[in-house]
Amino acid sequence: MSIPKPSASDVVRLGARIGYQISPADALHYAHLMGGVLGGYDTLDSLADEPPGVLYPRDAFAYPAASHNPHNAWYVRTSIPGAASGPLAGKRVAVKDSIMVAGIPMMNGSSLLEGYVPQIDATVVQRVLAAGGEIVGKTHCEYFCLSGGSHTGAQGPVHNPHRRGYSAGGSSSGSAVVLVTGEADFALGADQGGSIRIPAAFSGVVGMKPTYGLVPYTGIAPIEGYLDHVGPMTLGVRDNALLLEVLAGRDEFDPRQREEGTGRYTEDLAGGVAGLRIGVVQEGFGRAGGEPEVDAMVRAAAACYRELGASVAAVSVPLHTLGAAIWSPLGIEGLTTTVLETQGFSFGRPDYYPVDMMQWLLARRDRLDEVPPNVKLFTLVGRHVMERYGYTYYAKAANRARRLRADYDAALARFDVLLMPTTPMKAPALPPVDDLRQWCQRATEMLANTCPTNVTHHPALSLPCGFCDGLPIGMMLIARHFDEATLYRAAYAFERAS
Repeated sequence: MSIPKPSASDVVRLGARIGYQISPADALHYAHLMGGVLGGYDTLDSLADEPPGVLYPRDAFAYPAASHNPHNAWYVRTSIPGAASGPLAGKRVAVKDSIMVAGIPMMNGSSLLEGYVPQIDATVVQRVLAAGGEIVGKTHCEYFCLSGGSHTGAQGPVHNPHRRGYSAGGSSSGSAVVLVTGEADFALGADQGGSIRIPAAFSGVVGMKPTYGLVPYTGIAPIEGYLDHVGPMTLGVRDNALLLEVLAGRDEFDPRQREEGTGRYTEDLAGGVAGLRIGVVQEGFGRAGGEPEVDAMVRAAAACYRELGASVAAVSVPLHTLGAAIWSPLGIEGLTTTVLETQGFSFGRPDYYPVDMMQWLLARRDRLDEVPPNVKLFTLVGRHVMERYGYTYYAKAANRARRLRADYDAALARFDVLLMPTTPMKAPALPPVDDLRQWCQRATEMLANTCPTNVTHHPALSLPCGFCDGLPIGMMLIARHFDEATLYRAAYAFERAS
């Protein structure tokens, strides 16, 4: 493929769009010079792409019939056996449909990607297979993963496994559901504002958002590189710790990873919480739109820790209540750029870029009106701000993020674990499709406690702490960077006691 060389009139038109005033005479010179520069692009195009190899064979998949998919949790079913032995041998693993599995269709919840088939396995998929796990399918997620509900995916809502017609949480909606229904033993989720922990809370499973950079994000559709995390979802704490052992560690592509070592998280589970200092974050309770019964049950769980021998006291993290305001420019302007300008993949890192996916989305850029109302809302806000102020507010948020992180670090200097509700409310009813306001509200109303740690990059785990009116309630634990082991120890002690 050769890039067409611009004419003088093309140069004038392009310059006017940027804001340049280019005379016809200068346009001729620019056209000639641009042609020379574009020759380098043609040279690049002649070089073959070299995607990572695919080690484990796969040759079949199927779209499940509605009768075999009552909660609409699965997008596609398959069977890809991994290594003959390993820590996940004999275990069925579900993969959120924002995560690439070579040869298996991927929608990322979006009609714009329907029909796309990745060429590579994400690093986390490679590691699951190498550990002996069997990939049994891709689970439905929200449209471009831009919702904490479970109602925006292009193929319809995902229903709560405990009550049909209610949210399963998002955006890793299906990954939580197939654990509860017993159709998978482990699941992979991705989290930019709570997308592992929210479905964990609403559906009643364990979900870990690891420290930023602990688990490689290679081969996963992004929203914004500042916020993107991938992690394990399981029914129990021990399995979650085991899956994180498999997933964690550097790969050759993801530059956001740091030198801190990974842990043997299953080895310290039974250590108990005697002497552990647990801070109950005051600002995590009484949130707008919250339900008193959620706060009460999480406080009761905190009291249980005291009975188990931990030191439990209230702590203030003043900037926690402003976490969503700091997250918003990062998330909204980042996703606006990703959705509208960079073909579904954020730039600026020496990452692996799935060129095939980017070309697929470029060919469908005239179909953006298909996106649901919450995606339109976010991108309208992002474009409105960016047209007037550029990336000024993104930059301000990134700077304020250091203060938010310092606020958490100050609390974690006094306590080993911070505790609060994962979401301020239980799973709500799915919104009607013709109510734009409620549709958008149901996509974001639960983010207040989860999204701050996507900004600060602290590890955060949600685990069930009870039921109310037949629906699960989630408790969130937060620890110092790369101290996932303490989170698992605290979570396991509570799980065993309850």
